[in-house]
Formats: sequence, C-alpha cells, structure tokens
Amino acid sequence: MAAEELSYRIRTATLEDVPVIRQAMGAALSHPEGKGRRESYRAPATRGELLVLERYDPRARDWRIAALVDWHMRVDDVLTIRDIATEGEIVHAGMVKHLITELIRSLSPVEMIVKARADAAQWNDIFRSIPGFVLEGSEYRRPNWINVWKWSRELAARATRAPAPRFRR
Repeated sequence: MAAEELSYRIRTATLEDVPVIRQAMGAALSHPEGKGRRESYRAPATRGELLVLERYDPRARDWRIAALVDWHMRVDDVLTIRDIATEGEIVHAGMVKHLITELIRSLSPVEMIVKARADAAQWNDIFRSIPGFVLEGSEYRRPNWINVWKWSRELAARATRAPAPRFRR
C-alpha cells in the first residue's frame, strides 16, 4: 500500500503539537459535556505519554491531529488512560478504538484502567464495545459518579473466543 493511500496515522505527540492539540480537541473523556478544556498537554507530551491520531487532509495536502490519548504505564505494567479526546463536539468512536488498540498492541499491558463519568453514555458505550473491557465498579467524585473500566488480556481472549458450534442429531 502506498503512503498516499493511508488516511490516518498514529504517532507520539511532540511539544510542537501541544498548541494545535489544545485548539483542535472538542469531545474529551475528562470533559464529556464539552464545556471545559484541559489546561495543557505539555507534561504528557514531554514524558512521551501522549499518542495522537492524525488524518490526512487531501485539500490541504497535510496531516492534522484528529484524536489523542493521554496514558501512563505503571511499573507493574498496568496502563492507566488519563484522557482521550477527539476533534469536534461529538466523540468519534472509531478513532478512540484505534488509539486504544494501538496502546494495547505497542505497550502490551497486563491490564488497563480507564475512568468515565457514569452519565457520559457515549464514552461508556465505547468501552463496553471493546473486547476485554468490563465495568469493575463505580466511585463518587463530587459532583459526579465515575465508572471504572478494566481491560485485561484474559478478558479480551475470553470475549473474542468464538463459542463452539453445537450440532444437533
């Protein structure tokens, strides 16, 4: 496949990307209602813990950042997703799934933890639809209830295993 045929690419963000990210991101896990914005993505970009999904704009003939995930890997190989954001006011589920899949593929975590507001139905539906994610519990963080989602290799393997066909005689 030629490079010009690809419509998206995933890479680690740099400090030069931070101002662009701040302007482009709309729908975010940390602010599902879209009213607030995170102060800065400078710290995760410096640590190399900010992954961006870029889409190719054929009119401008340039790549533009369309989604991001801020993550942290603990020493015990547990991946924590701190924030996910996409361009526009509505969540682009496909972009979120691509970024999460890339984190799993490239980092090979033992498990992954992500927290989403209980009233953010779109975000909760995305995690529910990814094989291996289960709702582990809820916690209260004033003024909202937060759902705690957990992913593990065992749960993913169990979820993707096809049931054996049953034959009748």
